[in-house]
Amino acid sequence: MDLSQLADDILRHINNREALIQRLETLHREASHSRGNRVQRLLYGIHNASLAVVEAIEAWNVSKQEDWYRRRNLARHIESHAHEPSNADESCPYNAFIWNEESYLKKMIYDLDFVRDIPEAINLFGSERIFHRNPFLLPYCIDEIVGETEHSSATPWKDVNLHRVCKASFLILLDEFHINRDTTDMLPLAAAKFLPPSINTQELSALHVMSYPPAAAVVALCCGHLILDTVEADVTNKLIFLTKSIMLKIFRHPLVDFVEKAKSFNPLRNVDNSLIKIVAPFVMHDTLKPELQNNMPEQIVYLLIWLRVLVSRSINQCEIGNTSKSANKIILELESDHQRHSSQFKGCMSSTKETCAVHDERDKENAFINVSVQTEVFPDENDADAADSSANFEVSAMGALEKFLDDKRSPLAQQNPFPVEVTVNITEGSRIVVVNGVEKAVNKLQRGDTIRIYDAHESSDWKLSNDPTLSDETISFCLTEVYDHSKIIAQEKRSKANTLNRLCYPYKKDTVDEGGNRAPGVISTANEDAFRHVASDKTQSTHSPLHIRQARIWKLIPSDEDNRPQWRREYDNGDIPWVDEYIGSSKCERHFRVSVPLEVTEQDCRDWPYLLDDEQYIHRQRLHYFEHVPLSDVIDEAFRAVCRWHPKGTLVDNVKWAKLSRKMQFLPNVKNSQHEIDMAFVRHNRDRKLDQQRFHAIFEDIASIQHPSMPTRDALTKVIWSSIVMLPDVNAMMWRESKEMAIHEEAVRVCAQIRIAAFVRKILQFARYKDAKLSAITIAKNVRRFLSRRFVAKIFKALKDDEQYQQRVKCAIVVQQEWRRFFWRNLFLHHQERVRAERRKQILITHAKLKEERERKLATLVYRDVIRIDATLAVVTIHLQDDAQLRDDASMQLIVYVPTTKRTFFFKLAENDVRECLEKALSSEGKLSWDEMLSERALKELPKRLILRLVRNQPIFIFSRRHLVEKGILVDKRLVRADGDIFILSTFRSPHEFVFNAYQPSKRLHMRTKLKLPKLIEWIHDAMGDEDNQQDDSQLSILHPKRQPDLLEWLIKRVLIRKNSLDDKMMILMQFEAEEERVLKLVIKVQAQWRRLRSFRHAKQETLHQYEKIFDRENQIYAYRNMLTDQRQKDKPKLLGEDDLENPVDEWRKEETFDAETGQTVCYYANYATGQSSWLSEEEAARLVQRRYRSKHESDLIGKKISFADVVKAMQFIKGARMKYEQDPTKLSNIVNYAMLTHCLDLNFDAARPIYEQAVKLSPNHPLISRVYAIFLLASRQAPHNATFKTACQLLHDADIADRNQTMIRSAAEIYFRWAVLVDARNSLTLLNYALLHQCVYKNYDHAEKLYRAALALDPINELVVENYRLFCYERYPCGAYESSGPPYSVVARSNVVETRLDWAEWSKMIDPLCPRKGFEVFWYNRFTKETRFTTPDWKLNWEKRLKRSKWIDGKTTAQSEFYDERTKSSFFYNTYTQEYSSKLIA
Repeated sequence: MDLSQLADDILRHINNREALIQRLETLHREASHSRGNRVQRLLYGIHNASLAVVEAIEAWNVSKQEDWYRRRNLARHIESHAHEPSNADESCPYNAFIWNEESYLKKMIYDLDFVRDIPEAINLFGSERIFHRNPFLLPYCIDEIVGETEHSSATPWKDVNLHRVCKASFLILLDEFHINRDTTDMLPLAAAKFLPPSINTQELSALHVMSYPPAAAVVALCCGHLILDTVEADVTNKLIFLTKSIMLKIFRHPLVDFVEKAKSFNPLRNVDNSLIKIVAPFVMHDTLKPELQNNMPEQIVYLLIWLRVLVSRSINQCEIGNTSKSANKIILELESDHQRHSSQFKGCMSSTKETCAVHDERDKENAFINVSVQTEVFPDENDADAADSSANFEVSAMGALEKFLDDKRSPLAQQNPFPVEVTVNITEGSRIVVVNGVEKAVNKLQRGDTIRIYDAHESSDWKLSNDPTLSDETISFCLTEVYDHSKIIAQEKRSKANTLNRLCYPYKKDTVDEGGNRAPGVISTANEDAFRHVASDKTQSTHSPLHIRQARIWKLIPSDEDNRPQWRREYDNGDIPWVDEYIGSSKCERHFRVSVPLEVTEQDCRDWPYLLDDEQYIHRQRLHYFEHVPLSDVIDEAFRAVCRWHPKGTLVDNVKWAKLSRKMQFLPNVKNSQHEIDMAFVRHNRDRKLDQQRFHAIFEDIASIQHPSMPTRDALTKVIWSSIVMLPDVNAMMWRESKEMAIHEEAVRVCAQIRIAAFVRKILQFARYKDAKLSAITIAKNVRRFLSRRFVAKIFKALKDDEQYQQRVKCAIVVQQEWRRFFWRNLFLHHQERVRAERRKQILITHAKLKEERERKLATLVYRDVIRIDATLAVVTIHLQDDAQLRDDASMQLIVYVPTTKRTFFFKLAENDVRECLEKALSSEGKLSWDEMLSERALKELPKRLILRLVRNQPIFIFSRRHLVEKGILVDKRLVRADGDIFILSTFRSPHEFVFNAYQPSKRLHMRTKLKLPKLIEWIHDAMGDEDNQQDDSQLSILHPKRQPDLLEWLIKRVLIRKNSLDDKMMILMQFEAEEERVLKLVIKVQAQWRRLRSFRHAKQETLHQYEKIFDRENQIYAYRNMLTDQRQKDKPKLLGEDDLENPVDEWRKEETFDAETGQTVCYYANYATGQSSWLSEEEAARLVQRRYRSKHESDLIGKKISFADVVKAMQFIKGARMKYEQDPTKLSNIVNYAMLTHCLDLNFDAARPIYEQAVKLSPNHPLISRVYAIFLLASRQAPHNATFKTACQLLHDADIADRNQTMIRSAAEIYFRWAVLVDARNSLTLLNYALLHQCVYKNYDHAEKLYRAALALDPINELVVENYRLFCYERYPCGAYESSGPPYSVVARSNVVETRLDWAEWSKMIDPLCPRKGFEVFWYNRFTKETRFTTPDWKLNWEKRLKRSKWIDGKTTAQSEFYDERTKSSFFYNTYTQEYSSKLIA
């Protein structure tokens, strides 16, 4: 369950209990006679509520501790990979649940004391004194429950679980113990109930070496070892019950692990219940009560107290069972042995002088036996002096006994050579051995130890005659005999000559070639003299002594004390050869942009003779990586090795498996092990053979059988490392792989070291340069300041007394102000006058145009009148239009304006129509002249032809043309079709001309043309031919009146009706007119072509000089610019033809243009090669971009700009904070505000620290104080850093619980943190504080990273910023304090893509080569949403999203449909039956 849910459960139970207590108090104050049952029910409810509260707090505390253990294990795992020392003594912290600024468990001890005043409660329990320290309302207090006092099970409540109450009481007392331990000095006796005592190994050494120790000591130390889990797993896994021999064996265990485990013991962690049941009969024995142990050391007494409390609260007394009888028997035997032998040692005092005089070993042994039978001597228990003397004698006698037994130990016991972490120098024939090493390592050697020198196998056994001594800074010791190296030389010769020896001892295979180079073999550190001075007589074997330098040394220890695995023994004995594989090779490894040759790295990683701790090795050793070889690789190699056994094959049959099991001795501690091995083969074989996968499975099965209580992985590791790693092929593979891993790790370390050294040199050089630069700038600034101040002071001194100068300056200032006011006002007035003049000019021009237009209209006006037609008033105006340039004759325009509808009607009257109309209206006999037609009397007749029609109640005027006919006789009238329409063609003939009138019914349009008779004759001549200018009567006979129909047909065929090319209106004309028009057009076209050609040539030259090529950035094409008009066009000027302009030069040019608004010429800058233009020069643009970028960058980091009102408010608040703190430095609000002011604005961390501590002391749980103090702790990086970080995280967590909406810190964040950045944005510390605010409070990790990077850009060597950013990046990974679902986007930029698939769509698997935490290098990245994840994406959800946004293309089959994903530009298939997705079509 989540911690927040557990905390909610606690609060719910607390509220329930507090409500019951409040009701009980209210009921107590009431004067009711029937409240007895109610009081009893409330007391019972409080009893159950108290138990629920304690159990909820215990669950919460256990959950927090589990989280702490998880983080601690992860940190240790990371530190082990980083080779950093970890704090092994670190113990799990206790967490008190704070309610109303007080531990609630502590409050429960005394909050029910008022019950003693309730008579009903006293009657129920029988006494008023039992309510003190009694939160569970039982007949006994919590001290009696947890202590040794016996109590009855009789309670006023029916269903009381005493074991449950005992556990709850222990938790309350544990909380009280932790609170009092921090405030007062606790007695060891009080602390022993909760924590194991601190064991002093020197004080208990006397008991630890006794052959027959007292029963209390044996039980205390043995059970302590079992409870603290310092015994081997093989012992505890098989342990069912304790025997006397097992207890003595466990009692002999070293106390080092016991002391370490006792320091880190956690009382809240559950101990194995099976172990509790095993040790309970011994710990709870009546004879082992702490008050009965008079002669025992205090540490044993405290240990018994702790064990008894632990057992009593873990199980019920009834669960001890029948094992108490066996425990009673064992304890009595141990105690009787101790009493009997202690009496023997006391009796030995009287016979010591007699036995000491005997020198013979047999006499010594007989004397000792004779003494041991004296059992009647015992000191008086009441005599303290006698007891002390007996105790002292017991220690000395036990020492003598141990020494005697060591001297008589059998020399046939098997001993193993154990390497000592030093080398020695020795000369053949000498007994003195000089040590090369530290004194700490030599302390393992003592007088009487047996050692081997130079070779672990072939060397003789040498005994030390004395302890190693230090003299003149040289450590040395002596052998009992002189050193002889001849045996090793003889053995080497025999090994080289004896074939069987070379096979039996592969570690002796190294030889020396003729050049003196040692062939690959075991590492050897000893150096022999190159030459020996041999006597002149060849038969004489005497030679000068051999000097041996840097020889290894082994100490012989009993095989049962040697806990090293077999592979480690072989390595320590020098049996594992080292092979140089990269000698002469040019291979390199490259990391961090640094390459190192593998040949050098291999030599650095050679086996080092000193077996030091892992942290003390300079270079990586293959020994360190032997156990890091993957188990799967070891099992695979074992499978291949077994397959290579005779007969070779690819599978393992039952014969090879039986051979392997016999050789490896699987399941040595399992009853009927061979049967279990055979059954494992039966379960996993296939056709009585094992493949590689089944080979893996059978090993997992064997591991689970051999170690059933361990996890499968751990059990398999233990089995593999104790068995098949010693197969020759597997062992060789593992040493080869461990060597490669060591070389690779060493290469990475060397490359990182080189890179770090370069970076450090860079930082130091940059710091020195920065310091020198700042020094030079400071010196120059101070010099300039000094000179300027000196110069200004000199001037001021001269002008100070000049009163007239001061008046003149004041007058000048006034005059300048007035002049500027006058100048700008005059300029403004001129501007206004210029604007008014321009406006008047425009008005005059407009008036002139209107006047001209009006005069032109008045000049054409010939008649104007107002008429009324059918009660409709209309204004009639007639204009004469004399279009001399047009081909038509003069015409008149009749305009009718209707005021009621505000509509105007226009009628255009041709000259013939006007003339005919006026001639008919005036009854003129002849033609009227223009003067007559323009007379007022004549023009009045034209409006009379207007006709009024009402269309939709709107007056419409029509000009009637009735009775207007052409002159002459209508000779023909027919329908003709022209231009897709039907026309009525009427032909009139007069004596002088032919008139053709065409009417278009669809558009009610009249068209007219005429043909003069002379033109007709000329036309006929041209059409029918003219020879010798003589007219042929036969040819002109068509003009005869009798042939008029033929003439009409001939003319009508040559009448054309078509659209006018000028105004797109229909027109009628003769064929010869059309021909003349065509010829005229051809002539005009030819002339235009010539002029075009000539102008094109000229324009092309002008274009080449007038245009230039520019680049259009918007369309990414080249365009063309007119240098005169500054006009631009995309297409190339047509005048250039196939030629083109040269590409523009990439340069910025200054251009000028006219601004129509201001009427001035302005300058701008353009680069026509790139298509860029700007009002700024390059330098001005660069400055503007820099300024805009800085502004944008600051706005992204800080947010929106603060208003002036907020500035005033912040300044007033800051000023008030200083003044209020000076006035009253004890008020909490003043302290907090002044602490944040000193921290954020003054950046004085040293001054802010005591102020923050004072505020925290006054109010430790206030959310604002907790948050700002946590930010201060992280920013100041107080030591120790790990503890500081944990404290800050705890403060922030508590603040989040109390103030989830962050309302209390909003104003402080704006006034202090954000205001500090606004005031001094170039300071890295202000950005650090603001980054920590977003990191710890707002949880906006991306914005915090931006602020961190900005701070590092300002000051990359600031240790506070660098360390906080490193910690921030480190904790953003899983299991960190700032855990994110994936790495930040900055990590994506430096990462590489590992794998992409079509099924993954936009997701890619990436790897971070610079990941600070092992195991999180690989992550997933979505290239569209920019999302990162450490876990695999939800592919089902991803396919569903793709299906929603994709477009269906086609159904390939009845089940599968193809979809197209527009985002990824790819297709995929969806099976509607199986609901499966795939990127490929599945058949």
